[in-house]
Amino acid sequence: MNSPARWLTVLAFIAAIPLHAAFPNLGDLTDKLKKAEGTASKVGQVVKGASGLTLEEEVAVGDAVSLEIVSRFGGIWRDEDATTRVNTLGRALARYADRQDLNWRFALLASDTVNAYSAPGGRVFITRGLYKKLDTDDKLAGVLGHEIEHIDRRHAVKIIARGEFLSGVNALVSERSSDFAQFDKAISEVTTLLLEKGFDHGTEFEADQHGRSLAQVTGFAPGGLRAVLTRLRKDTSGKATKEVFSTHPPLDERLKRLPADPEPPSS
Repeated sequence: MNSPARWLTVLAFIAAIPLHAAFPNLGDLTDKLKKAEGTASKVGQVVKGASGLTLEEEVAVGDAVSLEIVSRFGGIWRDEDATTRVNTLGRALARYADRQDLNWRFALLASDTVNAYSAPGGRVFITRGLYKKLDTDDKLAGVLGHEIEHIDRRHAVKIIARGEFLSGVNALVSERSSDFAQFDKAISEVTTLLLEKGFDHGTEFEADQHGRSLAQVTGFAPGGLRAVLTRLRKDTSGKATKEVFSTHPPLDERLKRLPADPEPPSS
């Protein structure tokens, strides 16, 4: 862990978050989404054209995608210390994000794959497998900063607003549509895009650069993300890397584009 002084700085901004408050109850999310089921125009507005999504619509889509993410990765990893740490650092970073209109939430997935994900509306996830490699706050801040920047810069929202990789969009936006199953299908396709294909390389490199800056502005060492990528490259040298940042560009490519920051202190 980092020095007590670092924790005191962070805690000056944010109180520790109890486990039950770290992420919305999945039942609550389900109920929230079902409220839209009976209103055709509401469903249509969720995935509309080039004008983009309203904040309310973005959050609704983000919550739906979050349910899919949690389902596909075996649920939430309910470790209270880890959850408090991730939320404390995550919300400290989010304090300096451009988007102050979001209720940022951070959660750990019960999966031993090594990856991190973000969903529209301020939802960030780290797998248990990756979290266990983040032995300092600088490294955790680097990873969280990357995912926060995806949301801050509306990377997923822009894809949704353009209707890319969605089938049946015309039916969804039609005022005559009342088929909530089509909304579910669209959400499933967006989630598959994020979990299996990921963003294009240029978008990922952008999130790396701005995530590094966000961590630095918040008071963490700028080399945290670089240290994580360097360790993962070493851990996977000569091994199959399918389960390590599988939706991100190759580690070597990401490292080439990051500044040669020194390794952050280990304690």
